Amino acid sequence: MQGNQLKFDVSEQPSFFLTLSLALTHVLLIFDGIIFVPNVLGKTAGLDHDALRFITFATILVAALFTFLQSRRKSRIGAGFILFCGSYSAFLACSLDAVNMGGLPLLASMSLLTVPVIFLYTYFIRHFRHIITPAVGGVVVLLIAISLVPIGLDLWAGAPDTLPEVRLARLGVGGVTVLILTLLMLFGNGKLKLWSPILALLGGYGAALAAGLLHFEHSAGAAWIGLPPLAWPGIETNITTLHTPLLLAFGMAMIASMIENTGNIMLVQQISKREFRRVSYDQVQAGLYGDGLSKVAAGLLGTAVPSIYCDNLPLIEITGAASRRIGTFGAAILLALAFMPKISGIILDMPGPVIGGLLIVIASMLFHAGIGLVTMNRLGNQHGIILGLALTVGLVAESGSYFPGVVPASLAPLLENSVAVGGFTAFFLSTLAYLAPKKSVQGSFRAVPGELAGVQEMIAAGQKRLGISDQDMMRLSLCCEEVFMHMAGPDAGAVEDEERRLTLRVSRTEDGIFTEAACGHKMDDINNFAPPDSLLLARPEELQQLGLLLFSEFAREPKHVEISGYSYISFLL
Repeated sequence: MQGNQLKFDVSEQPSFFLTLSLALTHVLLIFDGIIFVPNVLGKTAGLDHDALRFITFATILVAALFTFLQSRRKSRIGAGFILFCGSYSAFLACSLDAVNMGGLPLLASMSLLTVPVIFLYTYFIRHFRHIITPAVGGVVVLLIAISLVPIGLDLWAGAPDTLPEVRLARLGVGGVTVLILTLLMLFGNGKLKLWSPILALLGGYGAALAAGLLHFEHSAGAAWIGLPPLAWPGIETNITTLHTPLLLAFGMAMIASMIENTGNIMLVQQISKREFRRVSYDQVQAGLYGDGLSKVAAGLLGTAVPSIYCDNLPLIEITGAASRRIGTFGAAILLALAFMPKISGIILDMPGPVIGGLLIVIASMLFHAGIGLVTMNRLGNQHGIILGLALTVGLVAESGSYFPGVVPASLAPLLENSVAVGGFTAFFLSTLAYLAPKKSVQGSFRAVPGELAGVQEMIAAGQKRLGISDQDMMRLSLCCEEVFMHMAGPDAGAVEDEERRLTLRVSRTEDGIFTEAACGHKMDDINNFAPPDSLLLARPEELQQLGLLLFSEFAREPKHVEISGYSYISFLL
């Protein structure tokens, strides 16, 4: 979705009733996923009823708290967008192994021991800015869309042994849901698009009721209001070398979650702002801190490992409503559901064809969003090959048909996960590409005009090594001078602080001469300027930016990124 098609930007507020309805739609779509892992653990690991009720309650509680924190504005914990969280299927296999080996206390210990991976990556995220890029995030989103298609189809069609007449009824119910949503998305006016998910759900429920596919097995015997037994499982402290393979499996799942969530936070920024210009890594960092803390909270409570969801993000595009208020209301709904088993059971009773049909439409919207992230910047040959390989490897993994019998059964759910394997591939190959030797020159300078001579000397000394022509040398010198003065700031002449320094690196790449300047302070976005209408009437601050006009004529793909208080400006020549 283009930003100007948003009806409610992330910082705007829809009416109370509309916000409540949209928040409920988000919750309806993902609620079964939020408690998916606890449900599977209860059915396959032989957990007693009290323990299952407690970890289900704890999972919803963690989801409510951290969905709220993710929707907060201007916070170092939480990205400030609609980001729901809940149990994450990539942890399913290792969670089952942990419960079978040592019960829920061992699951808690494995979560707490491996979650530092998230915090270390998040703290040092500025060092990964050339590796986990919007394009890599886009490939991860595309892989998520690919993984949703078979899930949606299975929910829509039902079990393979379903009777033909029932299968036909399921086809009709899912078809009604998809048709209503698609027609409203394509041809509905602004108000209809806002209500299109709710109308599609109502239509699907109505069709399911008429076809005899609406049952209330989860909600029939549940209490309206209640608390679970206080059956906290505790934490296992006797960790030995026998647990090493399990620890590695949890570590791999943590990295998969980390890569996927980076893409999710990049995506929600792109679709939630009218004036979206670039990915804010500070918001990515804040969102990942919130994700890491949610994993800590889940570990302390002894429940399933949570993660950020993107399954519901296309609802933002469908409805045009990105207000963070929706996330806050969604958190309140989840909190209420934690104490209302009857209502949460009704949501779990949503017919499979209805949610399956919705997921198919959601997957199509994720394809659109993922392609938008991939094409945000021009891809060179090397990065294009990397992303193509990552997508291919993810597709092969999703098929589950490569080298049968070779993949250990305990690792199959992770190694046959398209998002995990494709994300790992993109991360690994991008790291190799970044670390590959390149012809380059670099230097560190004080942020004062007098250092410009040193910058020019460094560039001149590297001309032969980098293979720069005399004409390109003049352009490079001009661009570096303008970037240096912009980053130093208008008061650069008065700055004598030895610690306020700028680092400049010039490299020869397959795309041309790549230059990146870095400093430990912030300044105005280098792309956020416009030439004055009249030089005679221009204000002093407008005249100071005329050099940037020349810079924009010679530099290709200028980028300005701010992470953890550091600023990075890069361009190609």
